[in-house]
Amino acid sequence: MRIDPAIAALQANPRLQRRAQAAMIATSEAWCGDPAAEGAVKELERFGAGAPLEACPALEALFAGPDAAPALTASLCRHFATALAEEPFGQPAMRHGFDGTISTLLLARSGRAQLILHAREPGEVAYETAGFSDALRYEAVLAGEAQARIIRQTLGPAAGTRPFHEEPLRLCAGTRLALDLTSEALQVLVTTRRLVSLRLHRFAAEPEPSREYRLSDGALLHQAAGNIRTSRQEMMLALLGRMEVAEAAPVMAEVALEEGDPSL
Repeated sequence: MRIDPAIAALQANPRLQRRAQAAMIATSEAWCGDPAAEGAVKELERFGAGAPLEACPALEALFAGPDAAPALTASLCRHFATALAEEPFGQPAMRHGFDGTISTLLLARSGRAQLILHAREPGEVAYETAGFSDALRYEAVLAGEAQARIIRQTLGPAAGTRPFHEEPLRLCAGTRLALDLTSEALQVLVTTRRLVSLRLHRFAAEPEPSREYRLSDGALLHQAAGNIRTSRQEMMLALLGRMEVAEAAPVMAEVALEEGDPSL
């Protein structure tokens, strides 16, 4: 196996690794202090604690006007492109992921809120289900183009015969969306050019379980705890049950009764 000399140097000298990571952390802090990002990042704390978006003007501007969101991401690229040119093996100090189709970069988080850069590669997706969670989401499309739809749950007497209503839409640079994820689901059907969006996501203070339904008839297919603490407790209780630990039964009952969560 051939090992590039630059990588070999990192392996041989941990100081170079620490230097690269220190540069990434400093760059992240510098970006948070950039005028294009500072106001929104600071207001994320207020929004994450439950304040309405209207009470956070810098954050709201990202998803209401045409200029603030592109300026924020341009400043992000400017800061990190410079830093990575100097430290090409540096790892940006932000949680990120890529599954072959979707990329995510967690720009900032506070309380129940997250600010995320989201990208989807070109391609088509066929949906047979729709998922809903107890959260709000605001979205600003920065680049790309796609055909999508919003699936809304039908309420009232009509729900029995037509459980969902579908609204088609075209996504492109400048599109702005506000979604109540308890009853609305955005589904991207055909992406013709890589779709890049800035997303602001906030979970409810006491979230109801997330649910997945079959689109054809509205049948509930899957349900999961909306609270990560409840999810952990579910795994704990399931493990104790599978292990048939009889002496754990009183503790299991106590957890379920104290929490009062329908999932438990």
